[in-house]
Amino acid sequence: MVTLDDALDLLPEAWHDDIADDSAGQGCTLGYTAAADGLRTETIERVQRIFAEREGDADWQALGASQQLDEVFPSYNGIGSWDLLDELGITTVYVLRPD
Repeated sequence: MVTLDDALDLLPEAWHDDIADDSAGQGCTLGYTAAADGLRTETIERVQRIFAEREGDADWQALGASQQLDEVFPSYNGIGSWDLLDELGITTVYVLRPD
């Protein structure tokens, strides 16, 4: 069974940090939840499988996280954080912090 944590593990840390910075810049805290349609489990499992299959591939390991994801989602010609979240069925939740 695929969980939200499984999906979030596919989000590069630097991308999460950028989203968290955006949230903080708007005076909010950041959370994630499954999209209204739910997690895209087939896509998540496919990406997990690709990463597992390429674990011992030195060329793959030499790529940065975003380059690896570009290879997994070639139709984007450079997938970004918001596109990845959509592909995985994840929605960001910005919760306004009280002053």
